[in-house]
Amino acid sequence: MNRCEELEDLREEIRKVTAEIIKLCGTRLSLAERVGEIKLMRSLPIEDSDVEDELRQAVLEDCRLYGVDSEFGIRLLDLLLEESKRLQGNIMNQRR
Repeated sequence: MNRCEELEDLREEIRKVTAEIIKLCGTRLSLAERVGEIKLMRSLPIEDSDVEDELRQAVLEDCRLYGVDSEFGIRLLDLLLEESKRLQGNIMNQRR
């Protein structure tokens, strides 16, 4: 295999992994919506700092385990949390 073929193979693999990441994000956001519905029924706040802190610690551990830069991992988590809270806020605002 020459270098051009290898490069194209790697790029295709990156496309596949990116698609899988997006799919997993969709799954995560569906779960966050379900959590939002439960929070609405139980009159719970959208934010729970204890849960977020536990998740941050888990992400930092996963970053160490998988060789991912911890700053990147936390930025990614923050983005996921922000979107989850946005969706949960929409649920709470629509159903009140």
